[in-house]
Amino acid sequence: MANKTAGQNLPVVQKRRKRRAPEESIALLTTESLDLFARNNYSSVTIKDISRSTGINSGLIYYYFNNKSDLFLKTVEKATQEALRTFEEASGNNQTPADTITGWIRIHATHYVMLQKLAKVSLDYATTHEREDRLDQAIQRFYQKEFEILDNAILAGINSGEFRPVEPHRISTFISTFLDGCLFRSFMLPDFDYKESINDLADIVLSHLKA
Repeated sequence: MANKTAGQNLPVVQKRRKRRAPEESIALLTTESLDLFARNNYSSVTIKDISRSTGINSGLIYYYFNNKSDLFLKTVEKATQEALRTFEEASGNNQTPADTITGWIRIHATHYVMLQKLAKVSLDYATTHEREDRLDQAIQRFYQKEFEILDNAILAGINSGEFRPVEPHRISTFISTFLDGCLFRSFMLPDFDYKESINDLADIVLSHLKA
């Protein structure tokens, strides 16, 4: 005879949703937002889109961020800080101005995907009517830091005799513009070998600078 009590009075196992710490939620939101902003554009992405992508409800997103522009700001800041932190960690081994310049150029190869997303969202944002001073400033800070690193390294190389006399900011502008071009070229030419082009840039710049 079948046991009528089989399957009855068994303990009910309930799945508990894992609670994330606030810093984990914020990290997830900024990471997923960068992907969403890069795939679509700043104007079209909504808080609801971000909520669906992360599984974090809209109310909690508004708890962590004032609005979409605040989330975008934190997303841009996180991406730029990550690139700068990686460079600073690697630059401890830089012995010469040439090492510093090469290190900055090649960080764009090791962090290409993330920096490409940052370039895309920055361009999309720049074409919207939702621009805010603090967002413009966040994007500009990355370029300002880039020019500071490159200008100082070139000037140090000139002063030490490692580099010939040049106008530092003109060379820095050339490097920055070329790197931006590499980031955008892959959108148009998927087979573009960005690593080779970035390595070529380092070689060409140092060849031009050497005394």
